[in-house]
Amino acid sequence: MNKNLPKVSVVTITYGHEKYIKETLDGVMMQQYSGPVEFIIANDNSPDATEEIVKKYFLENPAPSNFEIKYTKHAANKGMMPNFIWALEQATGKYIALCEGDDYWTDPLKLQKQVDFFEEYKECVFVFTAAISLRGTIEEEYFSNKLFTSGLISKKLFLQNGGGNFATASVVFKKDDLLPIPPFFKNATAGDMFLALLAVTKGEIGYISDKTAAYRQMASNSWTASLTYEKYVEHYLTLQSLLGEFDLYTENRYTEITNMLRKSYTTNYIYMQLIHLPLKDSLITVFNNLSFKNDFRYNKQLIKTFVWRLLKRRKIFS
Repeated sequence: MNKNLPKVSVVTITYGHEKYIKETLDGVMMQQYSGPVEFIIANDNSPDATEEIVKKYFLENPAPSNFEIKYTKHAANKGMMPNFIWALEQATGKYIALCEGDDYWTDPLKLQKQVDFFEEYKECVFVFTAAISLRGTIEEEYFSNKLFTSGLISKKLFLQNGGGNFATASVVFKKDDLLPIPPFFKNATAGDMFLALLAVTKGEIGYISDKTAAYRQMASNSWTASLTYEKYVEHYLTLQSLLGEFDLYTENRYTEITNMLRKSYTTNYIYMQLIHLPLKDSLITVFNNLSFKNDFRYNKQLIKTFVWRLLKRRKIFS
């Protein structure tokens, strides 16, 4: 072990991931990083075989000498966000890498590349990489690498899609810049987005074009898989409330960014209404939200979404 290299804490939260957790463990344990690695696995009292799989894995695959394994199964379920915050608070490394129990890393040099990036760009506090996206067995290139080139990137562009321009499993950030987590964070329904928002207030954002991680879309027991229209409405209202709390926390120093996010979330919310509300209500939504400020692009997308809904309805009920 090279003690001169900075310690990296790898944080994995898991619940109901018996189908995926071995790949998560494989991706972390194959890392060719000779500095100290602290691997924190926080099992949120998962009722499936996740714990048995984790314990068997480390019995059969002893950790390298530079790895310290810290596995915890909570006696009672905390919930996703409290478990995530708890796991982050256990980290003692200079850098924290994220990989939830249904995602995995694909590049054995992932940690080394991101540590090297931080050492080169001292002002950077948060660096992510390109990734692949898995929907079932279908593998796609994660769209973020079409927007960015390697190096420091525009904060506005980074948050342009509501903070969804990165795969969580590709992220490493500086612990001392982002922790402790602000109090409002515990109410977030999507912690990665607020980590990203917090990061842009603390320093620069970095990107590496190498694909180093895989993000599973709609994996069983994931937040996206359980998302209903009602949950989406709750998610939208929570996001708007949290952005207000973030403005208070930062004393309104970043309202240009939060207003951009509000607009993005509101637009997505309108499209969800067009898709899920009864047809008559969808039509009313279109008329209520048409822009009269020469926003041709926005109006075109609004009408296209409604027409898609009409065609889908005809196909389903024909």
